[in-house]
Amino acid sequence: MFALDYLTPPEWVDRVSADPLALLSDHAHCELKAAASAQAMIAKNPGRTGMLRDLSEVAQEEMEHFTRVVDVLVARGGKLGVQLKNPYADGLLKHARRLNVDPLLERLLTAALIEARSLERFHLLATGLADEVLAQLYRDLVPSESAHQGLFLRLAREAFPADVVSNAHANLRRLEGQVVAELPFAYRVHSGLAGCPAGVGE
Repeated sequence: MFALDYLTPPEWVDRVSADPLALLSDHAHCELKAAASAQAMIAKNPGRTGMLRDLSEVAQEEMEHFTRVVDVLVARGGKLGVQLKNPYADGLLKHARRLNVDPLLERLLTAALIEARSLERFHLLATGLADEVLAQLYRDLVPSESAHQGLFLRLAREAFPADVVSNAHANLRRLEGQVVAELPFAYRVHSGLAGCPAGVGE
């Protein structure tokens, strides 16, 4: 169902649901970073007129998601925490830079994989959370994550040769799986379960 080499174990939902406010704060920052990433691609590639509107729409939609998540967070008595380093995104970007491809292709494929991982996590939360309000939030966001994943891949295929995109995507997808599998647990959208006993919550 998901275009990923590593699938998140179901027990991740049980663990991360123990601190919904921390999860929501991290999620809000993820949406903020996604909007900034789309804006950065526009700023660095002004001549790529064919993708400017698409990227602009992504940035706007991510900011709408940011606002919605923050609203849920605040309504529950929480507040947006300090933005922390993201080991998942940092690890993926580090691998992407080693692919030796055009920087725009690198960014598009990285964005596609982050959206694919977010789609998988949102689906798990939508179907596995006992908290119906939060489950509905993630159900509502699943279609957007799916669309964004497809959009970034389409933009890559429109801008670069098919074989270059296919090879780079396959390599980065494999490396993304390795990054996630090695991540420790945290109350974050893109945390892992490395070193955690299966089925044990915190």
